[in-house]
Amino acid sequence: MATDRLGSILAFVRVAELGSFAHAARALGISASAVSKSVARLEDHLGLRLFQRTTRALSLTEDGRTFYGRCAKILEELDEAERSMRERASEPSGVLRVELPTALGRTVIAPALGRLTRQYPQLKVDASFDDHLTDPIQAGLDALVRIGEPRDLRLMVRRVGTVRYVVCGSPAYLAAHGAPQTPEDLKDFDCIRRLPRDASSYAPWKFARPGTDAAFERQVAGTLSFDSNDVILDAGLAGTGLVQLHDYMARPHLRSGQLVQVLDAYAASGPPISVLFPSNRHLAPKVRVFIDFVADILRPNDDGRHT
Repeated sequence: MATDRLGSILAFVRVAELGSFAHAARALGISASAVSKSVARLEDHLGLRLFQRTTRALSLTEDGRTFYGRCAKILEELDEAERSMRERASEPSGVLRVELPTALGRTVIAPALGRLTRQYPQLKVDASFDDHLTDPIQAGLDALVRIGEPRDLRLMVRRVGTVRYVVCGSPAYLAAHGAPQTPEDLKDFDCIRRLPRDASSYAPWKFARPGTDAAFERQVAGTLSFDSNDVILDAGLAGTGLVQLHDYMARPHLRSGQLVQVLDAYAASGPPISVLFPSNRHLAPKVRVFIDFVADILRPNDDGRHT
């Protein structure tokens, strides 16, 4: 019964799109009589007339137009589901052109890309680095990784991670000055501030209340301010003062012991990390595996670190 109903809906949609039973029959590879009977059965099932029929014309009724809109969308989603499953069976291949945020790409994604190409030997990756949103269609890109809320409504978005803000200092700086216990203690420390290029004031440091995760900000003071996150990291490694970094920038230096995290309990979640791509229709296997790959390497372990 369900199969017959789906067949009747398909016949109805084709008649509505092509304007005649004969044209729909040719498109479906069945007789015009079979199409007419399918539509009649559907009308009987619904208790509604879907078409106005005259000797010269065939047109949708008001109910027919409403039903067509919903059915056409359902059939389109079924087609997309079938295409998606067929594409999953295809081996990712060819050149994948992606653009990555400079720091995240350099420290986390690019070093791991060899795992992706080893898993799919027919795949090659061309990666560029930029922190400003690029039009992927104009630039000939398959996908972009971006930090922050995506603003281009033309692009499809898959969220793959979240930035966290961590406060760190070098072992030498902490040995000389001690460690803050709360964000309020930062007034007694030399904090290296970030000066956004498009703003006239220093960027506040971001925190979360322990136990509630309620977000709050604090302005900090210090002798040095930079508009480059890479330079801020370098200054922290040199023992100049405390720094607040995105967790992915701090992670390798925390692991090596060059930096030590402080105010751990106040670490706050930041903006999302997303993969943007032009459309999910006919999503190429190489793009699909790249999205899954980035989501996997950004997924936290039990200790909060990424893989």
